[in-house]
Amino acid sequence: MNFYEKTSEAVPTLSKSEQEVFNYIVKNLHVVKNMSIRQLSEKCFVSTTTLFRFVKKLGYEGYSEFIDDVRETEYESRRVEIPNIVANDDYRDSYLKNVIEAVKVITDEKIDKFDKLMSRNPDIYILAEGLSAEVATYFKRLFVSCGYNAEIPGEEYEFKRILKKVKKDDILLVLSYNGNNKSVIHRIERIFAISTPSIVSITRSDNNAIQNMSDLNFYVFADEIEYEGEDITSRIGMIAIMETLMYKRIVSDRNSGTTFHKM
Repeated sequence: MNFYEKTSEAVPTLSKSEQEVFNYIVKNLHVVKNMSIRQLSEKCFVSTTTLFRFVKKLGYEGYSEFIDDVRETEYESRRVEIPNIVANDDYRDSYLKNVIEAVKVITDEKIDKFDKLMSRNPDIYILAEGLSAEVATYFKRLFVSCGYNAEIPGEEYEFKRILKKVKKDDILLVLSYNGNNKSVIHRIERIFAISTPSIVSITRSDNNAIQNMSDLNFYVFADEIEYEGEDITSRIGMIAIMETLMYKRIVSDRNSGTTFHKM
């Protein structure tokens, strides 16, 4: 059975320490699949007894059943999907599940951290390429509509202009499905040579370079699809995450009776 399907109902009930173990597993499926319960417990700094209780809480009878699902899910994530997958009835179910999982695994802690960053009224600079750049355009409109200054430095001259004004309290929003885009990483490094804004990123769920560079990372799930050499993997999970975060911020702001727009 798919690991995410099996554990989806239990994820919201996890404690903070259990959520940390879950996040480690999700981001390191390729490593965890070959770990014994003792090895995983040592890696997560918990006892084997605690890890066994954690596995039971996720809905598994034991560690062997848990690790079988991890292996199957990791294998499926590496399969090269053919374009006609989008025509299959089961793809519609998979598509919806991916979106639901992306939102379900957002913890209250991450929502609160994002809300605190946004409460500083930062300028937001969005780094993205390919299909993710199209999502960035929508995000910019969403932020501007909510009263924030947001920019997408596409051309080099636009990026150089940002280098002259980026501040520590600003947000660098990085959208990269695979999380290892070298040109995006290079731009992050150039910004950090001048200032240290908070990095908020949205990447896929495995361990990747951009996720490791981030102050706050949200991860998405998707069936990876390539058509005639072009990446057409869905970015709907990215949109679902950001809309969830921003709608939550709007509601919180209204409940507190404060002004949402920047002055």
